[in-house]
Amino acid sequence: MERLLPTGHVRHIGVSNFSPAQLDELLANSTNPPFAHQMELHPYLQQVAWLQWHANHGIHVTAYSPLANSNPTYGGPGVGATPALLDNAVVNDIARQSGCTPATVALAWGMSRGTSVIPKSQRKERITENFGAGECAMGYEAFERLEEVGRKYLHRFNNPSEDWGVPLYGGLDDA
Repeated sequence: MERLLPTGHVRHIGVSNFSPAQLDELLANSTNPPFAHQMELHPYLQQVAWLQWHANHGIHVTAYSPLANSNPTYGGPGVGATPALLDNAVVNDIARQSGCTPATVALAWGMSRGTSVIPKSQRKERITENFGAGECAMGYEAFERLEEVGRKYLHRFNNPSEDWGVPLYGGLDDA
């Protein structure tokens, strides 16, 4: 991939779902660090230390599944004891107090951390709603409450480790 950079065929190289050990190995054996790392991030999987590691190394983070378990791929809303993020009482209370929707609260939270968020939707009204996240202003207390939500419901929804027979996400929250 690095050889493509000087050709102009690519402008940036990125990775997805790397563990700390995998990313350390990549950095030790490459000339150009990845520009971005795409990973699952949402209020239920905040990965604060991992996010800080990326900031320290100049690697941008893109959050996929920023609305957590609202994606039917992960078994649908409310898997196990984890309530659907968009139905979470704290998220809904913050949405009411800030004049936002639960989805825009989650997306604004993600953007406030310096990450790009890439919610998935096919419905025009939800896409329009998601764009409103940039206008969702929350106070410090809201962010503190969302941190607590993350501690209480820590959960990674995209983890095919067992199905694939490969230990993924070693050294990360909810590996």
